Amino acid sequence: MNRLQPIQPLYLGLFLLATLGLSYAVWLASGVRLVLAFWVAILLGLALFHAKFGFASGFRRFLLTGESRLLRAHFLLFALASLLFFPFLVQGEAFGQAVQGFVVPIGIALAVGAFLFGIGMQLGDGCASGTLYHTGSGDTRGILVLLGFMVGSLLGVYHLPYWQALPAWNPGSALTWFPSPYMGLLLWIGLLAFLYLLVSRVEKRRTGQVVPLWQREATHPLFGPWSLVGGAAVLALGSLLILLLLGRPWGVTAAFALWGGKLAQLLGIPVMDWALFNNPAFAEKLEQSILKDPTSVTNFGVFLGAFLGATLGGAFRLQDLRRIPWTTHLGVFLGGVLMGYGARLAGGCNIGAYLGGTASFSLHGPLWGVFALLGTALGVRLRPACRLENEGRTGKSLPST
Repeated sequence: MNRLQPIQPLYLGLFLLATLGLSYAVWLASGVRLVLAFWVAILLGLALFHAKFGFASGFRRFLLTGESRLLRAHFLLFALASLLFFPFLVQGEAFGQAVQGFVVPIGIALAVGAFLFGIGMQLGDGCASGTLYHTGSGDTRGILVLLGFMVGSLLGVYHLPYWQALPAWNPGSALTWFPSPYMGLLLWIGLLAFLYLLVSRVEKRRTGQVVPLWQREATHPLFGPWSLVGGAAVLALGSLLILLLLGRPWGVTAAFALWGGKLAQLLGIPVMDWALFNNPAFAEKLEQSILKDPTSVTNFGVFLGAFLGATLGGAFRLQDLRRIPWTTHLGVFLGGVLMGYGARLAGGCNIGAYLGGTASFSLHGPLWGVFALLGTALGVRLRPACRLENEGRTGKSLPST
């Protein structure tokens, strides 16, 4: 393969120093299992970057142009992850550790939270995992989105008792709907296949063709780019490893609530009286090092994995924030606020709810996607017109997440 850009050795050295130092610190704080999860998250970040595996842009492109390629990649990822999760969720344990999926009730909180998250994805130019991998690859706007995530997460925690008191229905996992869990598995894979075919049909009607998932140009396992199929396979495998190491699916946004809570405590805000922080387990995390928090550690891994991908591809560039209009800064910050707030209401984000919920055979996962798509329809109208124009007018499109 002829690579367009050389490896950036200085940044590669920084990556090695950061990962080895963090690995040692995490090992001292939490043990070897979380160190392994950290390195799995590095692989996840690398896959997100090299495959440009998009969530926000997948919803946006489908609504604006009818292109369903990224949505179909979502459903492929969900099907692979569901198949990999199935035996361990049925057994309830893996290698001596209890294992459980993400199963969230369906109600007003889920619908509103996912809808707000969909709006925020478009204003913030990315989702939860996308913010981490954009920032890791040099998009400094991600810092503003992360700050917004923390603010929105705090607001969501503060208001959570109100939303949790609203009507909701808990249908449980599809694996418990029938006498045999295999019937639930067949139903679930059938549902994902139906959604795959449905969005393909929409694309065919709107564009006259269905763009294949396979990437025809040359690829490289280290330097990239990867096909969406390859990205989905690696993300599914990484998600399984996270499940086996941590006993629950991959999540992202709970760490933003924790970081926001720690920052609020430093500012003298009495967050310990708030719903989530009043929970003994979460209250303990507020007093501990973030290196004891699995979600924080895996977030660091995703960030560094994207940094590695950009460095190997010679693509790491720090964006000059001074050249970006202040309205864009405000927009991405507000997008982060909406995503942080929405994630707390909906029980997760595009990773914890959409991927983790669907792979756990919970109906809230696919429904999260529906409500987030509706929010995206509003978000693309609120998204500054100049940024949409620049995506199509220049050869440098905005990052795809």
